[in-house]
Amino acid sequence: MLVTLTFQPEESPENVAAAFLDAWPSAKVVHIKGPRPGGDVREFYTRFFELVGYPLGLAEDATIGDRNAQRTGEVWFEVRYDPAVPDAYRHSANAQPLHTDGSYIPNFPNAGFLACQSMPDEGGATTFVDSESIVAALRSEAPELLKRLETLPIPHSRSGDRRVEPAIRWYRGEPLVNWNYYCVDPSAGAEVLALREAFSEFLRSSPDVQADIERVKLAPGEAVLWKDDRVLHGRDSFDAKKKSDRFLWKAALQVTA
Repeated sequence: MLVTLTFQPEESPENVAAAFLDAWPSAKVVHIKGPRPGGDVREFYTRFFELVGYPLGLAEDATIGDRNAQRTGEVWFEVRYDPAVPDAYRHSANAQPLHTDGSYIPNFPNAGFLACQSMPDEGGATTFVDSESIVAALRSEAPELLKRLETLPIPHSRSGDRRVEPAIRWYRGEPLVNWNYYCVDPSAGAEVLALREAFSEFLRSSPDVQADIERVKLAPGEAVLWKDDRVLHGRDSFDAKKKSDRFLWKAALQVTA
């Protein structure tokens, strides 16, 4: 699932892009390790984007009170520790549960992306688990739950978008996932809401799921990309002392090259 590409600190975006494109077809998560571009990492990775595909303007601003109006149209948005912004995972130090970014966005692009500006010493890794591992765990531990996840359409909504499909679907023999506990439409009805609770609890408590989680802790300048519908991802909690102790730039990318 996870491929780590290691580079020298002064590596060029062109060399990083070439290595990434070699790895991407067979990987589900790619960790770009080692580059140390000075200043704002967005400059380096904007050039990288130009070489591998194109980003979409799907950024959101969690400081806007109405969750249905948080879309800004920008490419980049902050995942930055900020205790002044309550009730937003991207600004908290809490662990973030496993999810997909495109759960509520139809035609979401094929790659999620995070680049690191700063990272605390303790905690803060991004967590990943393969969709195939999730299905294997469900078959072993909760086969009836798997059937419900494959057959019951779940509406997710946020920022004016809405997407309705099962949490697990199949494409050419491969399981695809679409899931975010906090974006399931609260008016979806009792059956969907019961399934939301059951799957959330399973992901938290399944020994097999927990054993298969892989962690990527980014250093400043590094990045990670993942196939959003082939893994669930989350975050470990971390020890934050001040604003921006953990600061990542996030984007959604269509890899085309």
